[in-house]
Amino acid sequence: MHGRRKLVPGALIALAAMLALLAGCEADDEVVAEDDEPEADEPDEDAPDDEPTDEPDDDPDDDTDDEPTDDEPIRIGGTLGLTGAFAQPSSQFQVAYEYWEDRVNEDGGILGRPVEMVIYDDESEVETAQDLYQRLMFEDEVDLLLGPFATGPGGAVITAVAGNDRVLWNDGFIGLELYIEHEDNMINFLTYNELDYIQPLFDMLESLPEDERPERLGLATVQEPFQLMVRDGLEGEGGGVIEMAEELGIELVMDEEYPSGPADVGPMISEAQSADVEVFLNIGFPDDGTLFASTAHEEGFEPDVFCVCGSQVTVLPVWDDLGEAGEHVMGPTTGWPESDDFAELDELYDVVQEELGTESIASTSIQGLTVLQVLEQAIEETGTVDEWELYDHVLDNTFETASGTLEFPDRTWPEDMSMLLQWQDGRNEAVWPEERATTEPIIPMDR
Repeated sequence: MHGRRKLVPGALIALAAMLALLAGCEADDEVVAEDDEPEADEPDEDAPDDEPTDEPDDDPDDDTDDEPTDDEPIRIGGTLGLTGAFAQPSSQFQVAYEYWEDRVNEDGGILGRPVEMVIYDDESEVETAQDLYQRLMFEDEVDLLLGPFATGPGGAVITAVAGNDRVLWNDGFIGLELYIEHEDNMINFLTYNELDYIQPLFDMLESLPEDERPERLGLATVQEPFQLMVRDGLEGEGGGVIEMAEELGIELVMDEEYPSGPADVGPMISEAQSADVEVFLNIGFPDDGTLFASTAHEEGFEPDVFCVCGSQVTVLPVWDDLGEAGEHVMGPTTGWPESDDFAELDELYDVVQEELGTESIASTSIQGLTVLQVLEQAIEETGTVDEWELYDHVLDNTFETASGTLEFPDRTWPEDMSMLLQWQDGRNEAVWPEERATTEPIIPMDR
């Protein structure tokens, strides 16, 4: 059973108590003041003694039995950035959630109970996400909590979830440091992390003959935790793009940072051209990736390798609209229907195509289905929705999912499934690793 639960800090206990008190006051405004307390009735001499008996208690007001009824839904809650900066990747989560909810309920639910997804729009804002998770925990009282999308909201939410000794079933954000800090209250379902995320790109470069291997690296990285760790690795653990490049003898000739939401990346593209960059990586958000690709095309910048290697963007519908500017640009993902024969991946891909009008599927959609597949199997296997029983069961078992056969070695992170795509002739092709590739990579890019 769960043996690593931490004590809640005093301040968080006080906060939880205050929220519970406020919720109680909203539910029942009738408070008896001390001065108005009714006097106790005189005992009835003829009344039977109040002694315990073996007779069953048929009091209809007795609510000590909190077991759910068969028609009470299993409620699973979370937030997504359905509007704002994270709208496109969040829309892929939404499609996966709705697909799974419909499929499960059409099949009769789980343990004979329907499922209900309670998903709010956090508007891609940290504070909004924080407030909505308080609502999910204390007003909606959902059984299970999914993670929000993106590391910013995720870091704020896991602090609140852990402070209330709940479990976060995280399918939405990467954060090794957050996981290390909150591993007792969080299970990660993402099949990649910051340290290994871009490894397929450098494995591909290593496979090239030395005399054909690019030698000059340029980076443009948004100033956000996930992206900076993709670049720098984790202190004490290594990893990261800069270290991978050094190991291959690729020289870092440009290393720029920029704040979120850039309006003009022309100066960085010009710097990359002046520095004769041969491998250019934008480690940013989806909107950044499209801006860098379109600006590079306008300025005639064609390095040997161009990767939008932060949040996945080449798998989103917006990439379809770039035309020639998107050609031969690479991007990471974790699953691809033409490469992987995983549970329900083809079915999900069909729904994504129909709902979003794209020939691609993002890893966010795959992650969203994966966590729900695991929870479905775990609830059926344990016969409970108790989050702590499920926590132990999930970490100790293996599950068939849209991300493949999922297990948690040493009760930690799932196996890395990172792969590299390249946009060729108006569609994505898997180019690395070789065993999952659908075609050869085009290097140098030629548009």
